[in-house]
Amino acid sequence: MRVVMEHEAAQNRKVFDVHEKNLGYDITSLDLESGELRLIEVKGLGAAAGPILLTPNERRVAEDRRDCYWLYIVTNCAVEPELQEPVCDPARFPWHEVTQIQHYWLEVDAMTRPMGLRDAPALYQGRRQ
Repeated sequence: MRVVMEHEAAQNRKVFDVHEKNLGYDITSLDLESGELRLIEVKGLGAAAGPILLTPNERRVAEDRRDCYWLYIVTNCAVEPELQEPVCDPARFPWHEVTQIQHYWLEVDAMTRPMGLRDAPALYQGRRQ
């Protein structure tokens, strides 16, 4: 965030940190001369390369505000942060959906009832165990 805010301020832009407002971007940057508005999403990587993930909210805003949504990637955050070339309209790229397991479930009585003995051993793959 710091690297991007310093970069934008050096371009004579008015910069506001809005990352805690859950707007779908981290920084608002306004060029006071031209009136150009940038809604900037900042992604940092500890290494020189790696995947960039957008939240559903970030993706929605990127698609809705293609005219002014920017993606700024800062690499090598673990050593010496380096700002990559800013990307205007990142929604134009072929993003891939990430699916993940949200929860696991287990019946409560599966943990609390005693294991019962069976009269006959279970059959597995057609033979007795």
